[in-house]
Amino acid sequence: MQRHMQRIGLTQRVEVIQGPTGPAERRDALDQRWHGLFAELGALAVPLPNGGVPAAALIDELGLNAIVLTGGNNVAEAPHGVSGAANVAPERDRLERDMIATCRTRGVPLLGVCRGMQMINVALGGHLERTSGHAGVRHAVSLSGNDHWPENWDVNSYHDVSIPLASLAPSLRCLARADSGDVEAFVHLDDSCHGIMWHPEREAPFRAEDLAYLKQVLEL
Repeated sequence: MQRHMQRIGLTQRVEVIQGPTGPAERRDALDQRWHGLFAELGALAVPLPNGGVPAAALIDELGLNAIVLTGGNNVAEAPHGVSGAANVAPERDRLERDMIATCRTRGVPLLGVCRGMQMINVALGGHLERTSGHAGVRHAVSLSGNDHWPENWDVNSYHDVSIPLASLAPSLRCLARADSGDVEAFVHLDDSCHGIMWHPEREAPFRAEDLAYLKQVLEL
């Protein structure tokens, strides 16, 4: 009997598109590179709508095996710059909070990437701060309690909001930190819940270490 591909649900960013006439459209969008990344792992990336369908229904009806909260948009609780508040997506925040709670209740593997990691931290009682020098750069990270990455590990970085170690939710354990001391990766103390601040889908080619990490934490 042929084995079915694992289905990984991916949340999407909200883009506001102003047409030449009429009101602006709020569109869900997902980087196409996510599909290629999961194809490398023999899994199918399934984009999830921000349209009000409950998390439990999405998991059940789409037959999802794991969930990834992707990047893009600002978490509502994050401290914003002058233009940052315009990039908040309440409908996405609602879906992701629901998804975090549902995954934790059911034991569904959950990974937050960049904004998704920030959302998990906030949902579990942590806080966020603004940072500088982390957008569009690469930097090294220091690792602790690490079973995933080599000692000299560097990552891409596309964020201006961070998680200081003191602002990490109590139920999360830090696995990697930037030179600034901000948290770059974490794991939940007793759930199948993980977070990383870098974007594995933006590496070309995809890195073997990221692929192995995704396979392990998403139980592929």
